[in-house]
Amino acid sequence: MQLTPLEELRRRIQNLQFRLQQESLDGALLTENMDLFYFAGSMQQGFLFVPVDKEPLYMVKRNYNRAREESNWENILPLSNLKQLSEYIEDYAERELKSIGLELDVLPVNQYKRLQHEFPPLTFIDISTMIKEIRMIKSDYEINFFRKAAERSLQINRKIPGLLKVGKPEIILATEIESLYRKEGHQGLLRMRAFNTEMFFGHVYCGENGALSTFLDSCTGGKGLTTASPQGAGWKLLAPHEPVGVDYASIYEGYVLDETRVFSIGSLPPVLEKAYHVARQIQEKVISKAAPGILCEDLYRLALEMATSQGLGDYFMGYRDEQVKFIGHGLGLDIDEFPILSQGSKHILQPGMVFALEPKFIFPGKGMSGLENVWLVTKTGMEKLTLIPDEMVTVNI
Repeated sequence: MQLTPLEELRRRIQNLQFRLQQESLDGALLTENMDLFYFAGSMQQGFLFVPVDKEPLYMVKRNYNRAREESNWENILPLSNLKQLSEYIEDYAERELKSIGLELDVLPVNQYKRLQHEFPPLTFIDISTMIKEIRMIKSDYEINFFRKAAERSLQINRKIPGLLKVGKPEIILATEIESLYRKEGHQGLLRMRAFNTEMFFGHVYCGENGALSTFLDSCTGGKGLTTASPQGAGWKLLAPHEPVGVDYASIYEGYVLDETRVFSIGSLPPVLEKAYHVARQIQEKVISKAAPGILCEDLYRLALEMATSQGLGDYFMGYRDEQVKFIGHGLGLDIDEFPILSQGSKHILQPGMVFALEPKFIFPGKGMSGLENVWLVTKTGMEKLTLIPDEMVTVNI
């Protein structure tokens, strides 16, 4: 089992402490699972107190023994209740605290009120954007995990054409692909930070199901098996001359590599073939313009202009009123990290950012045509982390 090195944890905490000092805060109190894992090296239930002037204190409700094994920080204590939490922090800080940062984008209101009750003198400030901006820039240690995920994804992708059979239900195809991922060590859990969003491995869909959006902020969603889980693979049967979309996340040591490819049994209708070629052209143009210092909103606008110039504007990233207003999103421990390549985005590309670029076209009654690859921003430009070839794969009937 991989443990986050202490040197890597220190780098992350120092970045957080620097930002806290800039905002004149006395510290941060973190409890969201992936924030705990990122800053503590363990996601055992509890709180991580990060003062601005010393190492963090990890207070663990469950499971304390595992937290001791998983985290390389020295200061780890068992936690019984929130009253004990306030006592721990007061003793550890050794000075009067006035303002503390919280993850108010994910912290439940009841939990927030309980913290207010236990820390009446403190002012709580939202640092959720700060946290996401820190996690947005990946270290070499983190980037290595994306590379490992890409290697596994390539091996699995090569096996997918052999699984495509006319009459096979989407859900059976999805199960077969997911089994390949699990055998390669996929954790079987895809994390999203946004409220009320969730996903399993990703989405598999064929034909018109690829044109179905759902509650997720995504241009695709799939039919799903039930209205209780209205996304992903359903019972539709694979048919000739229909696009089969595989939008799955390969994950290595928690780090998400989000990729989409289109397969078909027999050739696709000309409009879908054209859309795929245009999607590749958009990808190539956007990546040629992407570099440190470029505004993400400008890349979105460029992609939209290209789609419109090809007569496909109504189908780009959704059909008309159901279009989403982005072409890419950051990746890390969550699939919905910064930066966002979207309308109105003020994110500026910086070295160390990792994002998925996904130009896609949605045709009601026909399906989805497009692709998704993962890219790393370097000092000199862009590096493609995805290893899967961009070509659409057609299987003989």
